[in-house]
Amino acid sequence: MVKLKVNFSLTQLEYVMAVHKYGHFAKAAEACFVTQPTLSMQIQKLEDELGVVIFDRTKKPILLTDAGKKLISQMQTVLFEARKIESILLEGTKGSRKGILTVGVIPTVAPYLLPRLLPVCVETLPDLELNIKEMQTDHIIEALNKDEIDVGVLATPTEVATMFEYPLYYEPFYVLCDKNHDYAQQKKIKYQSLSMDDIWLLEEGHCLRNQVLDLCSVKKKKGIERKYKFESGSLETLKNLVDLYGGYTLLPQLATHTIGDRSHVVQFERPIPAREIGLVCRREHYKSELVEALGEAIVKAIPEELRKIKQKDLDVLPIT
Repeated sequence: MVKLKVNFSLTQLEYVMAVHKYGHFAKAAEACFVTQPTLSMQIQKLEDELGVVIFDRTKKPILLTDAGKKLISQMQTVLFEARKIESILLEGTKGSRKGILTVGVIPTVAPYLLPRLLPVCVETLPDLELNIKEMQTDHIIEALNKDEIDVGVLATPTEVATMFEYPLYYEPFYVLCDKNHDYAQQKKIKYQSLSMDDIWLLEEGHCLRNQVLDLCSVKKKKGIERKYKFESGSLETLKNLVDLYGGYTLLPQLATHTIGDRSHVVQFERPIPAREIGLVCRREHYKSELVEALGEAIVKAIPEELRKIKQKDLDVLPIT
């Protein structure tokens, strides 16, 4: 039996992953803080050592060859496993909670959670460095799979087989409407009675949009035509529309803490619609202690009333 002896460096694999990500040698070199000739030479050396061509350089953007497609996942795994060594050295002794976490947070959580979370981290996790990115759910899952981020804070469960999830808290939904709206006259509202006629929605790609549409049973209502149609990437924009123009939208509880003077918040009758917020990371993650520490900090950062909410009192909506 012939035994193959393949020599390569982790740096070469990182260069390959960068070209795969950016589809461009110059952009990959810039991201890796090296010159393009250096990056290209190292990838060429790797290809020569492996005896295969990883990239089709005739395509724009640069694409993987068939051989490259077979190798890329394993290269990513090798890098992921190698970084465990770095993490162990950074963290030092078990339980030190020292290191770096790159975190993706969905846009309907980030502006309401982060101002509460960061002071808690400063106080309780002084040796934890956070690199935080605001990302939609699909982008978080993709970035986790590519090992571009360590953990995501998003609505769960995602039911992605390769991911491990830590549920943290449940967040009820509320109706936000202008003070002259029919809903404002009600003490509590049944979500089965919501109309699609004057609701303001988030744009495609936000899991909260899907939850709202599910809540309003829009799939059962055909032929609805509205005079003004606007979909936003920001809950704050929707709040301003309600306050200055009218209509209504649905907000998670943390987003209701600041509203306009002409707006009114209405609670739902039981079962109260809600979402589950949790941490998501790759299984067997090498920064599991830091991920758990982040989860504890998030729970400490949210208001006490949210910590007390139990799932049995809610109708937790799916995210798709």
